[in-house]
Amino acid sequence: MKPNIAIICTNYNYGKYLKRAIESGLDQDYDGPLRVYVVDDGSSDDSWKIISSMTEPLESRTLNQPYYTGQIEERRKDNLYAFRITNSGASTGRNVAIWEAWEWADVFGVLDSDDVYFPNKVSTLMKKLMEYEEIGVAYADYDNEYPQYSKHEFKEPFNITTLTERCIVHSNSLIKKDKLAKVVLQNKEFYDSRLHGPGSKAFIGCTEDYDLWLRLSKVCMMTHVPEKLGIATNTGMNQSYKMTGDIFKKNAQILRSR
Repeated sequence: MKPNIAIICTNYNYGKYLKRAIESGLDQDYDGPLRVYVVDDGSSDDSWKIISSMTEPLESRTLNQPYYTGQIEERRKDNLYAFRITNSGASTGRNVAIWEAWEWADVFGVLDSDDVYFPNKVSTLMKKLMEYEEIGVAYADYDNEYPQYSKHEFKEPFNITTLTERCIVHSNSLIKKDKLAKVVLQNKEFYDSRLHGPGSKAFIGCTEDYDLWLRLSKVCMMTHVPEKLGIATNTGMNQSYKMTGDIFKKNAQILRSR
């Protein structure tokens, strides 16, 4: 049996790109079970309308978990599982998606809602990910897509020393569930919600994925596939463009406090 792949996609006001991202996750040539779990983080644009056009409604419910407390609206069709939550931030959205897929999934793929997986991304990374039990994360190269041009982003081979100096692992990577289980925080978060707050409020950071890679680097190996397997869209409104020195210092204090 092939491992079950759950691609998690969190969205806030990226309706312009969302359908492209979801379809790229669904249109993989991976020959095993695959689902896309998309969480709309209380968008104020037409994102939920787009998601609704691709899915069918289920009953709303209330979650009462340390990682999210509140209403959750659910929709589904075939291999697309969709959830709408109160605007809580990218970390919370990702945590909700992971826990919704937890019982079913063996491997998690992360897909930002303005980015794209090439059709062979999952199958290519899975070959590398399954080579050795010790490997827990696989990442690849990609095209950086700007409004007027695009350029190839060459990532470095994994080195734990280099990772402590800068984030060399891209956010849209594949992660084994058994390794992810080793780094869950006490409040059941995988992505620290203090490191990426609600998009509707003041920006408080975007280091939640880097924090996760640092924790995973202590329990597993990470591996790089030197192939271009996706697109990272640079809209000029990306959260990383809003990072300031003061915000970085505050986030660094949070990391050191653990």
